[in-house]
Amino acid sequence: MKSPITGKEMLLQRALDTLLYKKEKFHVVYHYYLCKDSGEQFTDDQLDTLNITQVYNQYREKYRIPFPEEMKQIREKYGVSAFKMSEILGLGANTYRLYENGEMPSVSNGRLILSVKEPSEFIKQVEASEHLLTAKESDKYITVAKEVQKRETVNIWNMIFNEQIFYHQEPNEFTGYKLPELNKISNLIAFFCENTTNLYKTKLNKLLFYADFLNFKNTGYSITGMSYKAIPYGPVPSEYERLYIRLSDDQQISIQPKYFNDFCAEEFKALSNFKENVFSKEEIEVIWKVVNSLGKLGTKKVVDISHEEKAWTENQADKNFISYQKYAFDVIGIIMD
Repeated sequence: MKSPITGKEMLLQRALDTLLYKKEKFHVVYHYYLCKDSGEQFTDDQLDTLNITQVYNQYREKYRIPFPEEMKQIREKYGVSAFKMSEILGLGANTYRLYENGEMPSVSNGRLILSVKEPSEFIKQVEASEHLLTAKESDKYITVAKEVQKRETVNIWNMIFNEQIFYHQEPNEFTGYKLPELNKISNLIAFFCENTTNLYKTKLNKLLFYADFLNFKNTGYSITGMSYKAIPYGPVPSEYERLYIRLSDDQQISIQPKYFNDFCAEEFKALSNFKENVFSKEEIEVIWKVVNSLGKLGTKKVVDISHEEKAWTENQADKNFISYQKYAFDVIGIIMD
């Protein structure tokens, strides 16, 4: 960005700061451009969004207000339009749509929306709103909710296994404020398989880390919703062994042992093609950046690079979970802004 004062290019700066929202203080990594000649600070729409996103994410996490993607998932599993969901929950006509587009719900409305994640609670809300719905609509929504309830009961073991894979089930600072998504994870692995050679487990773990943390650095959100831990070989998805077993069982990846003189490595291959439409334009740019920066490097070199990250050095002793909010903006590697 050029300085409106001097016309010279300005450097992007980051600094720890505190922003107020609803009379509460939230700590953020504030982004701005600095005009060296005048000492003035400037932002653009992208930086303003990144700065305020950090505040909104922390506020939602603190009060467990659902994120837009959660609200969309809840609504869609019952086959209800945003307008009808507003009616069923007793909100303003266009309120649910506004919430899905990022407007912040009140704490009480947020908890109301989360409650209908349970089919039995959704049915209660539909029954309480029968004066606003036609008999056909009411019957339809209740029938769908009961079918969802049956499916979730049948799939209880699958849900338990997912909980073992994703230690953090709700968006928070350790998931990059996203819901964990197996579909995105498998497609991201497919991308790395298609665009790197000799992709072994240790290197894959690092590529996933850099993709998620770099995306957070740019947008305030991870790509996959995975949490990461710091272990001796660098940052890794927190339950990566269970994750890869699940993806192998689902025929999304194959894992083949490859023997060397004094050790055995596990090489990954994708069993389905990469689907670009699963990702946003910004996410695609990030994962290409990761591949172009790290994809051709050997596993040892990528591990060595990851060991330079504060995300690893400050957490590896206790094998801690790594906070996106605390560490993503410091991610360096050989990936340049």
